[in-house]
Formats: sequence, structure tokens, C-alpha cells
Amino acid sequence: MEIVIRTSDTNPTREDLLHVLKLSSEEDIYKAQTNGFSLADIAKANQVDVQKVIELQLAELTELLQKRLFQGSITPEQYLAQRAELPEIIIKSVYAL
Repeated sequence: MEIVIRTSDTNPTREDLLHVLKLSSEEDIYKAQTNGFSLADIAKANQVDVQKVIELQLAELTELLQKRLFQGSITPEQYLAQRAELPEIIIKSVYAL
């Protein structure tokens, strides 16, 4: 079984969620979500492609899984299984499903 790992050095243009959503603070996200808006709603309101939000979260969570794999806290099999679940989890989160 071969696992290809990308380090953050290979993705120097990675943007954070605030930048992608065109917001100035995490409080803006918190307030919007408290008022019932999903990340997808926030993105659409700011004329942002929701796919950018999904891709950013996928990259960030994949990086966390890679760190866990390198640290030995998960096996390669666990990494692959958890990595395979990420897209569905992230989409549900972004759309608040």
C-alpha cells in the first residue's frame, strides 16, 4: 500500500478561511453561524465559490491527518479510511446539513 503525502511546502498559496470568505474576523463567522447561516451561505453572500471553502477545509484536515500518521498516532489504514470520509464530512459541515 502506497500513501502519497504532500507537505504544506507544496501548497504555498493555501489561504485561511477568513481570507477565502472575505471576512475580517472569526467573530464574523461566529455571528453569522449563530444567526443560522452556514459557511456555504456566508460564501454565497460574499460572492465566493463554495468549492473554495470545501477545498480549503479538505486541505487543512488532510494535513492534520498526515501529522497524526507521521506521529504514529494512526496507522496507514486508519489514515486512508479517515481521509476517504473527509469530503462527505466537510460538505455536511459547510452546508450545515
